[in-house]
Amino acid sequence: MHFGRHSIAVFLAASVAFAAAACGSSEPTDGQTADTRSIVTPLGTYAVPTSPERVVAIDSRQDLEIALALDLPVAGITSRMVRPWVPLRGNPETLRSPVDLVELIRLDTDLIIATNIDDPHWMAPDLNTVAPVIPVDPGVQWDVNLTGIADWLGRSELAATAIARYDDRADRVRNRHLSDDSGERIAIVDLRAPGAVGDLSHPLSLPGAVVADLNAPVVRFTDSPDDILTEEQAPLLNDATRLLVITEDPNIDIDALTADSFFGELPAVQEGKVIISGDITYGSVYTAIEVLDLFDRLYRL
Repeated sequence: MHFGRHSIAVFLAASVAFAAAACGSSEPTDGQTADTRSIVTPLGTYAVPTSPERVVAIDSRQDLEIALALDLPVAGITSRMVRPWVPLRGNPETLRSPVDLVELIRLDTDLIIATNIDDPHWMAPDLNTVAPVIPVDPGVQWDVNLTGIADWLGRSELAATAIARYDDRADRVRNRHLSDDSGERIAIVDLRAPGAVGDLSHPLSLPGAVVADLNAPVVRFTDSPDDILTEEQAPLLNDATRLLVITEDPNIDIDALTADSFFGELPAVQEGKVIISGDITYGSVYTAIEVLDLFDRLYRL
């Protein structure tokens, strides 16, 4: 078993940030009944159902993935795009975005999972008047959120199972491709913004978290995750032996990169050691496993 960024981060953050969640127990306490458990979150102290029946996941990325990993019955989602690697079950209703409280009331929602961003697309005003809200922290890694929310909802074993599946896959990728110093160095190139090149190997991006778990050598070509590649930094990408390229543009493929005046000169592109993917920058365990699979494919080229 590899004890890397993932294992340490989960232990520390879950111990500190989610310590108050321990108030849920089998014995009713203040604000808690046999059918609910009292939890403390950044939104306050309140009761949540122990067996929710109609859960709304506000975002199809981390919010939905957490709900599915914890085996919650998802009745609605506000995003019209669910990535193909996310195992959506049942037939949840596609809801409006920005959030429409009337729709949530109509669904008889009894639990809401929402990224904790003060915005009508996520944590809409008065959202907690419809049903208890479980906040997802956009400022921590996916595994910390999954573990903490599982503790709040009394579903820690399900989170542990999901993370163990990820750990097992990471161990296999690491042992298959990174067991010796082969000199391979990857770069994770963000082409989602037209005309800009970003670096997704930094912490807090999901690919950055996965590459840290793998302890894979990377070429980091910007100073921060918010920076774009400058002319002075551009030569750094020559040191990358393989590229993982993230884009939502269907016109960007290996032929387009080869024809580009900049990318076409990079050794990784010239040798065809490139994997191009849709947006994998944000999510939970299912997207993390998809990123592992992409790295596995990239190292096999």
